[in-house]
Amino acid sequence: MRDFDPPCGLASPHVQTILARIPAKTADAAALRLETVALECRDDARLEAKVSTAPAGTPLVIIIHGWLGDSGSWYVRRTAGALNANGFRVACLMLRDHGGTAAHNREMFNSARLGEVLDACNALVEQCNPTAAGIMGFSLGGNFVLRLASRAGLDHRLAACLAISPVVDPAATVRAIDTGWLVYRKWFVDKWRLALEEKRAAFPDEYRDLAGAMRLSTVGGITDYLVGRYLPYRDAADYYSRYDLRGDGLANVRIATRIIAAEDDMVIPGASYAEVTPNDHVDLRMLRHGGHCGFLEDWRLTCYLDGASIGFFRARLAGGC
Repeated sequence: MRDFDPPCGLASPHVQTILARIPAKTADAAALRLETVALECRDDARLEAKVSTAPAGTPLVIIIHGWLGDSGSWYVRRTAGALNANGFRVACLMLRDHGGTAAHNREMFNSARLGEVLDACNALVEQCNPTAAGIMGFSLGGNFVLRLASRAGLDHRLAACLAISPVVDPAATVRAIDTGWLVYRKWFVDKWRLALEEKRAAFPDEYRDLAGAMRLSTVGGITDYLVGRYLPYRDAADYYSRYDLRGDGLANVRIATRIIAAEDDMVIPGASYAEVTPNDHVDLRMLRHGGHCGFLEDWRLTCYLDGASIGFFRARLAGGC
């Protein structure tokens, strides 16, 4: 894996983070064609994925977006396009209530819901029938794929995991958003309000009390409000503990796993990664720069993650490309 060393003016974590959200005109992303697949999961849950076409046996990579993103998020589409152009089939899995799916399930999304995501990944492997498959996630999606890599019941063909800027300490991430640069807090809060409004519109009787959440202006405040009314946890601390990866959170990982993170990430405190107990199956690559899911190499917006993901999965998925 080669070094990541952006030019001086591009080294700022804010520049990295913001520019990475600007769609760059890449031929691979433009050529990507995806079909919607419905996935039936435990407890009558229904999730969706956007899947590329490929011959049976083609290695598969399942990509999970970050919180409040979806299959159309630019970082997902760019990476999916790069992988697809290099011989992988891609499946962009959408978490509950993301990507216009609020009406699919009555109960609302929360980050501790892992079982249905496990079922969805297994179903995608079964439907796509690859020789081998990998999982890749960004930010909160990175947290999901790391927990999946730790879970029994994962299809044996899911043999590799790549997590980009994953949430490790949820409470610390919420504090970083709420006490950091206002533009990030406003972005998350505004998008969350829209998502909650979609949920209320889909199930007006169930979520009539969401108006109170709409008036709050911090991620922590909205979380406290929802936990007290709609999420089955004692309090926010109990909720965060359900997907906290510190300590032995990755002790049960048994597949080849890599984490790519940045020391200057303003959303995921770099110190969080030092609190994870080492595991021989987990390769942590802490880079000096990159911001939050940025990792742009030049002013043409070439992304370091494209080559890194291709190289990682090519080396680990049998019958690769």
